[in-house]
Amino acid sequence: MAQEELLADPPPKKRNPFAPLAIRDFRVLWIGAFVSFMGSWVQTVAQGWLVFELTGDEHKLAMVAFCSMIPVSIFGPIAGTITDVVDRRKVLVITQMVFAASAAWLAWANHMGVVQYEFVLIAALVNGFASTIEMPARQSLIATVVPRDLVASAVPLQAGTFNLARIVGPALGGVLLARFGPQSCYLVNALTYSALIISVLSIKANLSATSTRVQPIKDLLLEGILYTWREPRLKRLFLMETTVSVFGLAYIPFIPAFAKEVMGFNAKGLSLIYTMVGIGAISGLLMLISVSHRPFKGIIVRAAMTALGLALLALSFTREPWVVYALFALCGFATITQFNTTNTLFQLIAPERLRGRVLAMHIWALSGSAPLALPLLGSHAKNNGVPSMMILSGSVVVLGAIMAWLTGQQLSDPKNSL
Repeated sequence: MAQEELLADPPPKKRNPFAPLAIRDFRVLWIGAFVSFMGSWVQTVAQGWLVFELTGDEHKLAMVAFCSMIPVSIFGPIAGTITDVVDRRKVLVITQMVFAASAAWLAWANHMGVVQYEFVLIAALVNGFASTIEMPARQSLIATVVPRDLVASAVPLQAGTFNLARIVGPALGGVLLARFGPQSCYLVNALTYSALIISVLSIKANLSATSTRVQPIKDLLLEGILYTWREPRLKRLFLMETTVSVFGLAYIPFIPAFAKEVMGFNAKGLSLIYTMVGIGAISGLLMLISVSHRPFKGIIVRAAMTALGLALLALSFTREPWVVYALFALCGFATITQFNTTNTLFQLIAPERLRGRVLAMHIWALSGSAPLALPLLGSHAKNNGVPSMMILSGSVVVLGAIMAWLTGQQLSDPKNSL
């Protein structure tokens, strides 16, 4: 069994998978992140609907996602340097304020009736730059506020903030969008960022720089990249995650077009799709929490990748609403399972002084690599339809999963147990 796993874990010990929530700092961070992410999902429903109403163009839907992620693509691998060398509390407070200002601006533009597609692009680009710094800073807090032996439980618990919000947020967003328009969704999102600001300010743990060595700037920028590429387990995890991010997540920006044009859904049907993705993700997180002490992380990553590819292929053919909802739930289950298991392994493998920079590579694989194919996939969806784009995406993910299974022996490293 050990030869088949990414990590040769010692015999599992029975422990409470929710133990991290007993730690005050982790609990405070969890609550603040949940409220903030709920607002983000409220805005996501409104924004996709708004852009498609303004343009009716699948390619322009893809361009919004492209603008939000291209800063991570360009600067993501080196952004973790900031996380390691400056106070993370200041980084997080400033970036949350940027997010709030962006949402407030779009709320005002919608309320005044002057909103344009270009406004959404500008806001997406600004948020993308802020996210490039914010994501590794926020994720690196987990290993700071909980003991190392609880990290495997804490990572999926913290991810639960995003995915519980994905259940509540879209439902609330659909109601607000239908009754009060997109400006109400943007306003709610702007207000909810205050929750994470308050949480970060109230954390008692030391959030100062983790890397105090004086190094040449070139070494500071490249050390995390080189460590990830030279560490065999991290390199293979990175390649698998990049494949899923580029092709497996491509369906997300096109959900409004799929709901409206392929399925004929209204705003409520759209919000239900997002909710089902969230339900699937929460189910995946609960599974990960329950098996966090078990030694089969390599199998989990490969099985999740396989399930996502097959779900995308099935979505391209079926038009039965209940089957569509179930398949979107499977997509949520598979992606959260792969990404959070990968996140856990990155946190455990990376040395403390490089954690921010190594996590930045995980985030680059997750968010920064995704825009690389979005313009091409957007054009393909516009010319051939969203189902055809899903066939292409699903086929690439399935092929990557097959290669991951065939190279399973190379993923193991029994001599370096954690």
